[in-house]
Amino acid sequence: MVILNNGNTLRCLCRFEHIGAAYVGAKLYAAIGKKGITFDEISGMNGTTIITNIQNDSDWQPYQVTVDIPIDNIGGVFGAKPGSDYEVMVKLMSIPGSDIYWYGPLNDITLEGEAAEAEFKDLTVSYAKA
Repeated sequence: MVILNNGNTLRCLCRFEHIGAAYVGAKLYAAIGKKGITFDEISGMNGTTIITNIQNDSDWQPYQVTVDIPIDNIGGVFGAKPGSDYEVMVKLMSIPGSDIYWYGPLNDITLEGEAAEAEFKDLTVSYAKA
């Protein structure tokens, strides 16, 4: 179980294998949410990494790439509600063929914390006749 608070980052270490021509533009996309009939992603709790180093591989070769999910707005009006019933979804996308999905164990992510207090600073105004 992973416990996350506002200001944390969830780092997903992803591994996949490739064979064939060099490829540019593949992406890893990761999100936190709840899996039901579909995956209900929490707005704003996601991350993407563009994969640029896929070589021309004549045999299956392993690749390891990280994708980070910044954690913020737990407890906010439009953010995630604190609780222990979340999981991670990662997909390898923008590749030939179908996207490849991975779903983490159910209820493995706990979100804790309250919305950060609002802060404001340095209001600057200019004006002119319209």
